[in-house]
Amino acid sequence: MVAKPEKEARSKNNKDKLSFQAVLNEIARWRWEIIWGGAAFLVMFTTFFLSLMPQPVGLQAGDVSPIDIKAPREVIDVAATEALRQQAAANVPEQWEKDPKVLADLKAQVSTFRETVARLQAGTPTTQEIIGSLRPFLGESMSDSDIIALAASQPELLDIGIAKLIAVLEEGLGAGIKSENLASAKAEMVAALASSPEIPASISKALGSFVEKNLKANWVLNEESTERERRKAAEAVEPVRIRRGQFIVREGDIVTDEQMAILEELGMVGPRVRFTAVAGALLMSALVIGIVYFYLRAHHPDVLGSQKVAVLSSVLMVSVVAIGGMAAFSGFLIPAATGVLLVSTLFDRRFGVLFSACMTLVAGTVTGFDVRFMALALSGGLTASLILRSDWNRMHLIRAGFVVALTNTATYIGLGLTGTVPWDDILSWRDMLMVMVDGPFSAVLAVGLLPLFEAAFGIITPIKLLELSNPEHPLLHRLLLEAPGTYHHSIMVANLAEAAAMAIGADSLLARVGAYYHDIGKIKRPYFFTENQIQGMENPHDKMSPTLSATVIMSHVKDGLELAREHKVPQVIQDFIVEHHGTMLASYFYNKAAESSDRVPEEWDFRYEGPRPRSKETAVVMLADGVEAAVRSLSKPTPARIESVVRKIINDRLLDHQLDRCDLTLKELDIVSETFTKVLAGMFHTRIEYPEQKAK
Repeated sequence: MVAKPEKEARSKNNKDKLSFQAVLNEIARWRWEIIWGGAAFLVMFTTFFLSLMPQPVGLQAGDVSPIDIKAPREVIDVAATEALRQQAAANVPEQWEKDPKVLADLKAQVSTFRETVARLQAGTPTTQEIIGSLRPFLGESMSDSDIIALAASQPELLDIGIAKLIAVLEEGLGAGIKSENLASAKAEMVAALASSPEIPASISKALGSFVEKNLKANWVLNEESTERERRKAAEAVEPVRIRRGQFIVREGDIVTDEQMAILEELGMVGPRVRFTAVAGALLMSALVIGIVYFYLRAHHPDVLGSQKVAVLSSVLMVSVVAIGGMAAFSGFLIPAATGVLLVSTLFDRRFGVLFSACMTLVAGTVTGFDVRFMALALSGGLTASLILRSDWNRMHLIRAGFVVALTNTATYIGLGLTGTVPWDDILSWRDMLMVMVDGPFSAVLAVGLLPLFEAAFGIITPIKLLELSNPEHPLLHRLLLEAPGTYHHSIMVANLAEAAAMAIGADSLLARVGAYYHDIGKIKRPYFFTENQIQGMENPHDKMSPTLSATVIMSHVKDGLELAREHKVPQVIQDFIVEHHGTMLASYFYNKAAESSDRVPEEWDFRYEGPRPRSKETAVVMLADGVEAAVRSLSKPTPARIESVVRKIINDRLLDHQLDRCDLTLKELDIVSETFTKVLAGMFHTRIEYPEQKAK
């Protein structure tokens, strides 16, 4: 009974350990992404926070300002806004309304008064009963004798007076009577009753006394409605905004309490670290990092586990720092296009579009979300990502910078035409000059940073490829001088590979440069390869065993890799050296060994070590290498024979499983075959015989 709970406890502990270990393993797996992502987040947060922390000013109310002080960001002038709201509330009139109950109560009281008089007239009351019954309805101006006289008045005349009283009350209360006008309203009603000729003086006096005692104001103040309307009027007032760059205090002005309140709101006096600034910097940093991460996760998941994460994080950090630094000088010189150009060249042009949106958010954060600078950053960034071609070079980057300048200029003028920016600002030559300079400045900055990224991360770019393709490169120069046949063969292979790669949408420049270097290892033993042997020269393989010959021939791959590493050739070019033969069989020496021995030789002794091609470009170079050598050996290279040889070579590589690891499709292989045939037919075309040749 005890063992079962102990077993369950141990099982639970083991599960906890496994789950904790799984978390640790997951963290270890993503450690570089976490490190680089965290570094980018930290740099971005610091930049945002510093941009939201303005320079402090040591001023107090009543001091004379020694400098001009401008608002580093947009802020609401609380004092001015509150003054306008109070004024708007004060301008709302009081909400008065009539109380119909006042007139109804008076009419009921008049009816009771008439019934009381009629009851007294119908009976034989004593003097005290008459006075006691009517005194509650009349004012102090009525003497006891007047009250007794009222009770003795004729009923018909009293009814006429009562009707007149009701008419006077309806007229007066119908117009409305306020409390402050109550005394004058009573006097007017009393005078109206007294001036009525059909009413005896004793009755009109009693009715006037009734009015003096019982009349009330029926035009009352609705405090709730008045407060509600005043609150609406105050809320409708637009806040007074201090715009970014607007003067708060001029040099030589005496600082007022209102100006100090604005400076405190901006954080330029008093406590500098504001919670809102910290929270805003954290939120915007997380937003930008999150957008980049989820884009890569959705469209380029392979990037998250590669070195490109470090490249993208570095570009992001450099871009944010550059934008934050230039924003402190002028928002018109924010190099938002720099990061876009770097991302488009180092990674992917489509990602450059998303990156331009991220840089717009960055520019907005460091400039207080000024619509001018955000619009320029977005238009310039999008233009930079769209104008750049896949086969770019440094001049293309500079050209993109000038196109960005034109786009920024058009955008800024558009802001003026739509009324977003005042025309006075648009016509300012200083601002317009900075708008036009921003594009070339961003391009020059990108060109200057590219070599740093290439060196730091070993990135291969079109510019780097063009540098590697220079015939004056030490390795290519040695190949030309020491192995001229191999050099010519590499040029032919490069032409074939470039044309085929371009036809299937692969990187044609990479394929060309990779072909230049694929046989670079033949420099060490050039005369062991037939293309470098001079006519009449003895073939060294005639005195060597097939196994040794195969070893020497296949060693050019390892020799080439050593030379490439010695001369700091990028890894992507080294892949062409080790993959252009894959694991193919050195069939000539294998067959020779089989013929010279009764025992069947071991096939793997005559196969290259590989690996097999892992990209379209290296696969195309492998096919071009085999095709060029085979076609060159044809005695009569007609187009039909060339096509037959090309398709046989490609089919042999396919059946030998050399193309299993690259993503070439059968349709693309057919396109490659047609391209090779077309190019080779042009290379080995038949020349016409000139008259001199015929005569000879």
